[in-house]
Amino acid sequence: MMNGVKHLPIEGLSQDKFDSYGRILTPSDGERPEVSEPEVFDFFLLFKMISSGWQIGYLTIQTKQVDSLERHPNTPEVFVPLRGKAAIIASNDPNEDTSLHAFHLREPVVLRAGVWHNVVHIAGEVSILIIEGVNVIDDYFALNYSIQCDESTR
Repeated sequence: MMNGVKHLPIEGLSQDKFDSYGRILTPSDGERPEVSEPEVFDFFLLFKMISSGWQIGYLTIQTKQVDSLERHPNTPEVFVPLRGKAAIIASNDPNEDTSLHAFHLREPVVLRAGVWHNVVHIAGEVSILIIEGVNVIDDYFALNYSIQCDESTR
């Protein structure tokens, strides 16, 4: 049974705030390239994992509210925003309301395996490139309320 709507402020995406869920897929200050050719290119290895294969998906989001979270206990998941404005909701323990956080999805991120999450539409036609392990396991957690993300200046 649903118990109303929980309004969750959307936080700015920073590695400090996002660290317990995963990492932003852009080089951080002080991070050195794996390979570099001066004045030609720098290649940063931001995430590495041995896998039996990857699958790439294209996600479109229309909803501004969600009433469930999902996780993939056996694989990390990459989200690459392509169009529109979206927020990613993340939690390490969905039984604890205070563990729910929403972040502007403005940069590519990788969620660690096992992080509970969902994505909501904020504005425009939202499309996101998804990369995950080919043998992904989906676990679902039904919330007893809906989550609506509200833009903020945090």
